[in-house]
Amino acid sequence: MANQKKSYFTLDTRQGSVRLFVLFLALLLVCGLGARLISSAGTSVKISRVTLDARGGTIDADLYYPAGTSDSDQLPAVLVGHGGGVGNGVVKGFAEELARRGFVVLNVNAYGMGLSENPPSDEAGIGVEVYQRVGTPHGMLDAVEFVRTLKFVDQTRIGMVGHSLGSIRNSFAAMLDCGYLTLNDRLINILYETFGQSFTREEITQDADTLAAQRLNADQFAYYESLREECAQEYNTRIRSLCLLGYDPNDDQTLQMVTVEVAGHEVSRNCQVNVGVVTGQYDELYGGFYLNEANKTNWHTGAESPQLETWYSIDDVTQTCTALGQFYGVSVANDQTLLDAADQRTIRVCVQNPETHSKNFFSRASTTDMIHYMEETLNYNRGDLTDASTVPLDAFNTVFMWRELLNGIAMVLMVCALIAAAGVLVRGEFFAACVAGPATSTAPVNKKEYWLFGALSVVIGFASIWTVNNLFVPSLPFISVLPIQTWWLTALLIVLLAAGSAILLLLLWLKGKKSGDLSGFKRLNLLMKAGSVGKTVLLAVILLAVGYTTLMVTEYLFNEDYRLWMAVLTEMKVEYWQYIWRYTLVLLPFFLLIGASTNYLLRRDLPTWADTLITVVMNSAGVWLCCLVNYLIMVNTGAAWSSFISTYSVLFLVPITVYVTRKMFSVTNSIWLGALINSMLISWSMISANGYDINMVFISQNWLSTLFNI
Repeated sequence: MANQKKSYFTLDTRQGSVRLFVLFLALLLVCGLGARLISSAGTSVKISRVTLDARGGTIDADLYYPAGTSDSDQLPAVLVGHGGGVGNGVVKGFAEELARRGFVVLNVNAYGMGLSENPPSDEAGIGVEVYQRVGTPHGMLDAVEFVRTLKFVDQTRIGMVGHSLGSIRNSFAAMLDCGYLTLNDRLINILYETFGQSFTREEITQDADTLAAQRLNADQFAYYESLREECAQEYNTRIRSLCLLGYDPNDDQTLQMVTVEVAGHEVSRNCQVNVGVVTGQYDELYGGFYLNEANKTNWHTGAESPQLETWYSIDDVTQTCTALGQFYGVSVANDQTLLDAADQRTIRVCVQNPETHSKNFFSRASTTDMIHYMEETLNYNRGDLTDASTVPLDAFNTVFMWRELLNGIAMVLMVCALIAAAGVLVRGEFFAACVAGPATSTAPVNKKEYWLFGALSVVIGFASIWTVNNLFVPSLPFISVLPIQTWWLTALLIVLLAAGSAILLLLLWLKGKKSGDLSGFKRLNLLMKAGSVGKTVLLAVILLAVGYTTLMVTEYLFNEDYRLWMAVLTEMKVEYWQYIWRYTLVLLPFFLLIGASTNYLLRRDLPTWADTLITVVMNSAGVWLCCLVNYLIMVNTGAAWSSFISTYSVLFLVPITVYVTRKMFSVTNSIWLGALINSMLISWSMISANGYDINMVFISQNWLSTLFNI
């Protein structure tokens, strides 16, 4: 009876594989449902997938707002922008937490990212002829204009939050939308340009309304008041607040003071928007933001650097700033000075937490800081903070990590479902040729050799990720057939791991040749018949289609995808599939080498699950160890020993690929199917994370997108 129960869910039989496949699909849907409940705050938040087209290229975005909202509501809105090399899914946590607090949120895939297309020309004129990802809003200003069409949005309270390149895009959007002239500057210019009034440099700093009342006759003043109302309305409906994560706004001079003209006089002004900076203490790029010399000038702090965790109000006219209190110490709910500064768009603040660059968007601390900044500068959290009846949700109360965990579990379940599906299909008549046959050797493994082999695998993993993080710069030439900007980073890691595998295999081959026993290599069944290899390729394509179909169902039912942090498998535009096959062909030889070394030694004296677990751990421990050592050094010295940017995604993807390699080998007795599936999954991950985000080269829309609505 015990044996029957044990074999009920098993890859050893067709029926057992079917049961496993159904079980994994059921659990996958449960995870999707749970993730959706978290994303929608228990169905209190409505989430809609929206597609915008402002200039001949669609923008893909997710719109969040309280369920039951109508056009009689006036809610503040926040647009969320992702960084480079990723899509809007990585910042879903920001969107979800803001939505839980009653904000209208638009989480945007910038032009050319995710499912968004590249238009011939964007808001800054960047497009076909001169393409770049920086120095342009890249769709974020077009997204702001869409939000302005929503009847339930308070047009005077629109904010933007972005991470890394997303902050750069948002800064350019604010620069174009808000400009650098204060409201008083604009009114002085009306008096100067429309009514022919002249002013001294001292007079342009005076109140424009007072000057108008003193200088204009009754008819002129009445006309001035109508112009003033139009000007104030336009000014007050510009982007009100920016929250910049992992980015120094003075690095590319986007938000530095510039020279503008007021009544014919040249003056220096900051961009007319509240600015909050949230940086990681160990941010490889911008950890020292608050020490930037430009900040002393732009924030008017003189010789002193701006203090962390401190609200400032800047005054460009007097070139002074005023400290308003501690970031978590004062609130617009009871501090009129802070409320006035937010209304006048003069707030500046820098908050730092113990995070790294790519950890900022997967961090409770960064999310909390972002929420607090937005609730204060937009005066809202489940109601106006200045309303005594409002009961805000504490900024420290965050739940998005649970949704992230469920999405990650769903990804693992999808991969497990593919393995189970393979167990079903190879036991059919057509795909039976994909099974290479029984093992040719049943001799026990030399345990000393086994553990030495495992230790060397750890060293190879450690050295490979460290090398990728530290010794190589993104300087490889652009290859048109492999256009994704960051493809080489992943490929380089796989190449290094494969090189280490080749060295291990060579040592084993020399040992086997010396002893006259090369059965371990024969057992890998690399040299299958051409027909069997062809059917294995077809099987891998079918399995990938099965995996993508489960994603489509999850997306359709719950608007959730497969992701954990920077590891992602999500929806793609139809033309992206042409790149899947190209990258698969490039990666396949290296995954064959990795598969050979991973499956060379099998512990037949252990239960299958134990042998698989040990194999996954040994082949992943190098990457995990590098991350751990780096973290310990960083915490103790304040400086990173190895960049984290490349490490985060492989922390999760490496054990998945090792598991696929091992389990597909157990199903087929060959390394081919595992290598093919891994090549396809990694290609899918790279492309779905990037979209059109290629090496600074404009990629136009494809005819396939016009033909197919996917």
